[in-house]
Amino acid sequence: MIEKYNFHWREGFFYNFPKKRFLFNDIVKEIESKQIISLIGLRRTGKTTILKQVIDHLIKSKKVKREYILFYSFDEEQPKIEEIVTEYETKSGKELLDIKDRIYIFLDEIQKLKNWQNQVKYYYDNYQNIKFFVSGSSSLFIKKHTQESLAGRIYEFVLNPLSFEEFLIFKNKGQMLKKKNLFEDTLKKEFLSYQKRQFIEIINKSEERVAKYIKTMIEKIVYQDIPKIFPIENEELLMRILKIIASNPGMLSDYGSLSKELGISRVTLSNYFFYLNESFLIKKLYNFSRNMLTSEKKMKKFYLTTTSFFPFLNNEIDESKLIENLIVAFVDAKFFWRTPQKYEIDIILKEKSKIIPIEVKYKEYISKKDTKNLLRFCEKFNVEEAVMITQSKSNEEIFKLKSGNKIRIKFISAWKFLLQ
Repeated sequence: MIEKYNFHWREGFFYNFPKKRFLFNDIVKEIESKQIISLIGLRRTGKTTILKQVIDHLIKSKKVKREYILFYSFDEEQPKIEEIVTEYETKSGKELLDIKDRIYIFLDEIQKLKNWQNQVKYYYDNYQNIKFFVSGSSSLFIKKHTQESLAGRIYEFVLNPLSFEEFLIFKNKGQMLKKKNLFEDTLKKEFLSYQKRQFIEIINKSEERVAKYIKTMIEKIVYQDIPKIFPIENEELLMRILKIIASNPGMLSDYGSLSKELGISRVTLSNYFFYLNESFLIKKLYNFSRNMLTSEKKMKKFYLTTTSFFPFLNNEIDESKLIENLIVAFVDAKFFWRTPQKYEIDIILKEKSKIIPIEVKYKEYISKKDTKNLLRFCEKFNVEEAVMITQSKSNEEIFKLKSGNKIRIKFISAWKFLLQ
């Protein structure tokens, strides 16, 4: 059962995935810690590849014995972890408790195993020589149990689709990043391609192949993955909600009218949005307030987690809306700002005490009128700097308000912003 997953037991064998996602370095830094390492994210982002790159790193750089690394994927079968460990002990001829060196156990797609958290917890608490790495394609399987049985025992890492910089590296054009001005025309062209190709397997594919790839991915998540984890009565409704969001990224969560349109209750609709969010298909933003409880009570906005979904869900999406969705996903936005007077800012970044408003105006000419909401927000919340994402304008300007306060707005073209 386990031998087919552990090619690295063979002397001289390496998985040899030379190009690494940026997250790889963050994970490697935690190899020596006791905590379980969890790697979660959308399908096809490269979670399994990173786990195998970590295995290569352990063998090459840490000089870990090959037989002290165990890998198993629950994608096809879901035996208990005890059964996997027992088979490992039988094959190695040693019980885990008798091995003085550290044992590294990698469990892929673990969300498919029922009660996995308590099984892992048992070994974590009773076997001091085991280091666990787990991965999965649903955020709920980590969040729920981090708050319960695995609290304090687990470090979570989220692997998103490719950033623009990673996209260039995987296309063997990473050298251009050192001379952005010299290769500006090529980078702009690659930016157009990147907008719908944020998965490694499709970076060089045609529009038609991209659409087919994304269709297969989304359908597998909607019709197979989600129903295995959540109580779904109608998978087609999940797909309809996705297409509604794709038709208007940044839509406000008016559950009342939408539930009537779809013929379901508000509770069911809210649950379906939750399932899509936890499965990394959509992203929820809260209306900004210094009081988080107030933000929770206000209306939310929804976007797709990657603009690569548009070729299948809505290939006619307006370019400005696509770029807005792209920036929201890139900065991992949590907040937007909207007042009863309908003054609105696309993104509010909040890092500790620092607040950064970001407005997306993807067009050639930026008027003074386009900056008004940024200035309103800055004055209301006493913020001195703001960012506006444009199609080509890149400079900084100082605006003096009636109050006497000065606001600095940094204008930057979208492709340059993604390489900041």
